[in-house]
Amino acid sequence: MKRLGLLILIIIQGLYLNGQSLTVTGDALVNLNFATVLNGPVDSLDPCLPTHASLTIKNVSNKDHDVLCEKNVLISAPGTDDHFCWGGTCYGSSTIVSTATTNIQSGQADDIEFDGVFDAYCNDGYGVVEYCFYPDGDPGDRSCITITYNNDVVIGITSHKILDLNMSNFYPNPAKEFTNVNYYLNNNSEMVIMDILGNKVKSIYFTEKGIKSINISDLTKGVYFGNLISNNEVVAIKKLIVK
Repeated sequence: MKRLGLLILIIIQGLYLNGQSLTVTGDALVNLNFATVLNGPVDSLDPCLPTHASLTIKNVSNKDHDVLCEKNVLISAPGTDDHFCWGGTCYGSSTIVSTATTNIQSGQADDIEFDGVFDAYCNDGYGVVEYCFYPDGDPGDRSCITITYNNDVVIGITSHKILDLNMSNFYPNPAKEFTNVNYYLNNNSEMVIMDILGNKVKSIYFTEKGIKSINISDLTKGVYFGNLISNNEVVAIKKLIVK
C-alpha cells in the first residue's frame, strides 16, 4: 500500500466541547510515528505497533470532582480495535463508560491517568474516537475531544473518504428539555427522530460541522432513536431517552 510523504489532503481537526467543570486538551491527530513500546516512544511507521493518545483533564470548577471517562467510536476501519485506560483501570474495546473514576481537585490537572490506545493489527487502519469526561453523576457537564488515529495512512487510493461520519451520542442522555450532539459530516445531512413504534416525531438538519442543541420538550417520556440520514441512507442510529 502506498504511503504519502505528507499528510493526506483530508485533514480532520479536533472537535472540542468544554463543560463548566472540566477542560480537555491534547493532540487531535495521533499518528503511527507516536507509537510506543515498553522501552518508550519510537519513531516508527510500523502498523504492528499500537498508537497511543494522551490527554490533560483540568478541573476548572471551585470543587473537587470524581471524573468518569466515556468513549464514543465515530469511525472504525475494518480489522482495527481501540480501548482506553482511566482511573487506574484499562478497559476492553466494548467498554463505553469507565467504572472507575479519577479524583481531580479544584484547579488541578491530570495528564497521566488517561491512555487512548488504537491498534490496527499490522494493517493500514485508521479510526476516529471521541472521549468525554464529566463529574460522576453529572453527564451533562461534559468536556469532549475527538481524536483521529493514523491519519497519515493511505488506504487503497488517496481519494478514500476518511471523514464519512463523525457524530457523538446524545448528551445529556437521559434528557428532559434539551439534548446535544457534536458532529463533523462530509455534507448536509438530516436526523430523523423516531419513537419505538417507528413514528417520525422530529427532523433536524445538520451542516458540515458544529454542535447541535435539540429541543425535546415536546416529546413524551420514553425511548427514541435518532436516525442520521446522508445521501438517502441511514448511516448512524443513536438512542435517546426522554425523561
